[in-house]
Amino acid sequence: MTFARTETQQMFGDMLGRLLDVENDFEERRRRLSAETPDRLALWPALAEQGILGATVPEEAGGFGGSMRDLVVIMEEVGRKLVVEPVLASALTGAILHAGGEDISGLIAGETITAFAHEEGYDPFALPETRAVRAGDGYHLHGRKMVVRHADLAHQFIVSATLDGEAGVYLVEAGAQGLVLDSYRMIDGASAATVELSGVAARRIGGSDLIVAAIERGAIALAAEAVGIICAVNAATFAYLGTRKQFGVPLASFQALQHRSADMYAAAEEARILTERAIESFDAGAADRSALASATKVLVDDAARKVGHEAVQMHGGMGVSDELDISHYLRRLAAIRAELGSADLHRARFAGLGVNVVQETPFRAEVREFVRAHLPEDIARKGALGLEIHKDDYVRWQKILHEKGWFAAGWPVEHGGAGWTIDQQLIFLQESALNNAPMIIPYGVNMIGPVLQEFGNAEQCAKYLPGILSSDTWWCQGYSEPNSGSDLASLKTSAVREGDHYIVNGTKMWTTEAHWADMMHCLVRTDREVKAQRGISMLLIDMNSPGIEIRPIVTIDGQHHTNQLFLDNVRVPVENLVGEEGQGWTIAKFLLSHERVAIADTGPKLRLLQNIKTMLAEVPPSPPRARLAEKLAGAEIELLALCCMEQSYVSRWAEGASRDGPEASVLKIRSTEILQRLSEIALEIEGPLGGAHDPHDLHLAPHGQFTPSQRASLMGHQYLYGRCWSIFGGTNEIQRNLIARSLVSG
Repeated sequence: MTFARTETQQMFGDMLGRLLDVENDFEERRRRLSAETPDRLALWPALAEQGILGATVPEEAGGFGGSMRDLVVIMEEVGRKLVVEPVLASALTGAILHAGGEDISGLIAGETITAFAHEEGYDPFALPETRAVRAGDGYHLHGRKMVVRHADLAHQFIVSATLDGEAGVYLVEAGAQGLVLDSYRMIDGASAATVELSGVAARRIGGSDLIVAAIERGAIALAAEAVGIICAVNAATFAYLGTRKQFGVPLASFQALQHRSADMYAAAEEARILTERAIESFDAGAADRSALASATKVLVDDAARKVGHEAVQMHGGMGVSDELDISHYLRRLAAIRAELGSADLHRARFAGLGVNVVQETPFRAEVREFVRAHLPEDIARKGALGLEIHKDDYVRWQKILHEKGWFAAGWPVEHGGAGWTIDQQLIFLQESALNNAPMIIPYGVNMIGPVLQEFGNAEQCAKYLPGILSSDTWWCQGYSEPNSGSDLASLKTSAVREGDHYIVNGTKMWTTEAHWADMMHCLVRTDREVKAQRGISMLLIDMNSPGIEIRPIVTIDGQHHTNQLFLDNVRVPVENLVGEEGQGWTIAKFLLSHERVAIADTGPKLRLLQNIKTMLAEVPPSPPRARLAEKLAGAEIELLALCCMEQSYVSRWAEGASRDGPEASVLKIRSTEILQRLSEIALEIEGPLGGAHDPHDLHLAPHGQFTPSQRASLMGHQYLYGRCWSIFGGTNEIQRNLIARSLVSG
């Protein structure tokens, strides 16, 4: 099961799955479709008899459902088992006929097959060129319809046509005079035809709203079918990689294939979760249903291409064999991409529509109102422009939040927090960023604070938590080392106990804001004789201790964010050991789980998107502007999917689901790549000024006047520093390794 289902929908889905397992076995299907006269209706009587066709029709019309989710449940199974029968055509035309007041009992019983004759070219939303002419009490149709799927099987057609400049839908009988079919086989094994209409008698059913609703309903249904296929293809491919051997080892042991598998999994997750959002919006009649239908078609088409092509490639020679279902899945995915508008067409359509990337709630409104009312104006201006935020800016804002009771709001009440759920924490982070507030510096409140509450003793909590809450004690994180970045288990900084102190020696690398810090929570090696992970402990180190040297590292954007630390015989009191010796690895994993609510960090990306849209609006209309608008729409769709994934995962974690799966790694990879893509688009919009960058511009006065080159320079900083995010916090390559480890063995 991929999408949420009610008990009744689950029953229908299970029923259909069992039916298809028996009646649409792959070899039997292949035999039927390879015959000289393919049988493309073999399942039709059983689908009708089991009530499957009625599941896509409202109860008042004699069916059993009729919602978008009802149709999706069916289409997911249709995709998994590669059904060629006209299930979707029946659902779409049934909805049109029902809306037009027509009797659809024959459709539900499987006695009447109706084809949707609409496609005429590249844009299914364009005004049809097929003309309707009044003829007495009826109409005559003149025109041509391309790729009418299942036309040779149809008893009647729903045809779109234009009358007096207005589009509408008309009912045409299959045997009508002037109706000519040129039938052919489709890439997925189904049939279709070009339909010529020369004065064909027709009856009007309804207006253009029925056409748009059918296209959008069809786009989401196709997405659900594609997701069903993608999930099946991924499962088969990951299993194959774990069992097929080359050079004496499973294919799953090759890192290149592991990374490609991770990307296939991430693409499937994006497709699944965005389709779920589109289903909800369609059934709720939400204002953004049209935008979400197009966004879903774009994202799922792109995912289908990636997964389909990769699966064939990874299966090698068998992947291109007609004897393996992988090749048949690829063919169906190719057909889906061609139906009801291409990804490029829907991407351009999405660019002109509005979508609610985040969903409004009373709590979100409360956060927004507070931030706008209490964030100091100079800090808000810095955030809006992308200027450097200094330590005193962070402290001022965090003290304001502390006074409100919203700093450390995720902490338990007994430790000074507000006991917020992780859903509330996510909303706060998004709305704060959208309204130009600085990020919450995590090293104290989100990292060592929860660690002390879980592993520290009462004395440590009493000593350090108040300073974290008040932002009077500033922390940094001492994890990475020159040769131990993502591979923390190999760290070498040593801590040797001498009486009441540990003597610490070593080097820490990429220690962000160590030059601001009063304290450091630091991973050290206390035992070299045991397994690497078991020899690691955590110490709390006073940054004013003798023997600590901080050496600035200037990053690619010309700024001093991070540092290299040298620890030379630094004496740390034994009471600063967190937990027990050898528990550092466990603590580090716990800390990581608490970071996951913010790992996608979608708020700053949503703000960046808003800024880029403002930049693009200032570009005069031109072909390059249109191209950039479509490119930005593509990035916005990816960000929309990221926000949906973030919300889905956070909600599951809030319900108690394990945080040890691949979800956090998926969020980290996609969030950093989307950030980088957005900043690249911004530089393209700047044109020749996209090459401007002066590190000093980040420190300009927030209320001054900015030249065009200075504004471009600030965006140049976004681009340059954005390259860091796919490296910091565990490189994206390491994240792909972690995902692959959960998918395949070897």
